[in-house]
Amino acid sequence: MKMTQFLPALALAATVWMSPAFAEDSAQTFVDKAAVGGMFEMESSQLALKMSENVDVKQFADMMVNDHGKANAELKSLADEQGLTVPSSLDEEHAALVKTLAKAGDQFDAAYAKAQLDAHEAAVELFENYASKGENKELQMFAVATLPTLHGHLEKIKEIGSRTAATK
Repeated sequence: MKMTQFLPALALAATVWMSPAFAEDSAQTFVDKAAVGGMFEMESSQLALKMSENVDVKQFADMMVNDHGKANAELKSLADEQGLTVPSSLDEEHAALVKTLAKAGDQFDAAYAKAQLDAHEAAVELFENYASKGENKELQMFAVATLPTLHGHLEKIKEIGSRTAATK
């Protein structure tokens, strides 16, 4: 698939289902969205570690696996304490996006950077909204504590994306 066809399709798919939380989101909805987003960032990054030959992409992917692994474990612990459930696998849409990335071939780096950019923009908005308007104080504190890391990831993937033409 040509890059001019692949990236718009990837962006459209990401826009449809990576919508952030709004003030009316419950604690359970926040946990669901945050967990699935974190799992997507980890699974797509594990794919990047296998498929990419770009050092910057591989370093970013390694950081995603480590940082989101820690955040997901903390989220699970908090959710368990609150009697909330944490999804154990990706939803259909995120699983489909991972499959699409796996088929990107020589366009993988740009497609991965675009998917990570979209995912981190959504994650930052989700966490900012929950930090300011969430109903559960412990999850609010988690959102506040996680935001600096998410902002750092977003800035790094913007840099990488500009070099892979993913954000143009």
